[in-house]
Amino acid sequence: MATTNQPGGQRTTGGRIKSKSSRRARSARTELQLLRAACWLFSERGFHGTGIRDIADTAGVAVSGMYYYAASKDELLEAVARRAMNVLISSSNETLRDIDDPAERLVALMAVHVAFHARNPRAAKVADHEFQALTGEAREDILRLRDSYEAVWADTLRAGVSDGVFQDRGTVARLALLQMATGVAHWYRPDGELGIPQLCERFADMGLSLMGASRGGRLILARDLSLPDPELVLQRVELDIEPPPQ
Repeated sequence: MATTNQPGGQRTTGGRIKSKSSRRARSARTELQLLRAACWLFSERGFHGTGIRDIADTAGVAVSGMYYYAASKDELLEAVARRAMNVLISSSNETLRDIDDPAERLVALMAVHVAFHARNPRAAKVADHEFQALTGEAREDILRLRDSYEAVWADTLRAGVSDGVFQDRGTVARLALLQMATGVAHWYRPDGELGIPQLCERFADMGLSLMGASRGGRLILARDLSLPDPELVLQRVELDIEPPPQ
């Protein structure tokens, strides 16, 4: 959240009031409650369908108390989208570390993207769609984060084409892969047919197939590659502002 001056001369930084150490834990819990409430409501009703009082009531916080954490619901939207994008970027970077093979990098990216959207469906919907309600610098900042994340996908696909591992499908390939995996947030259920690790492997195969991945005339399957540890991926994509299932 942006740094703002509040009534009484108090100042917030990153959405958290500067306070004595004895109050910091309570302040952090309240901030988390507000972000979880905003995340749930924005994903359920949309940004424009959510009022500031709705967020306060859901979080169990007085409306007047909210202004110690955010000056507006726009700041809450920015904070939710920023946290979601930062976790997606950091978990991808950690998972890709020390992986050079383009096919294995694609499989790792698919695993992180699918796991993130399956594990954090509410936050994913806000970061993928509702962030567009932001304006000005806040919107540009979130777009820069998204572009930075998608650039890793573009670089991976280009490297695979250059190495002769992938077919050149153009820019549309990146868009198709991301859209396919992003849809998981809309339909995945933990009690469904597949768990997240199995889902990641299925999507890895579909991603490789879409790119025509092959070596020596033989199609590459996910089982032919070193897959990222699914439990480690799940830990990396864990997002504390994701509200519990309703």
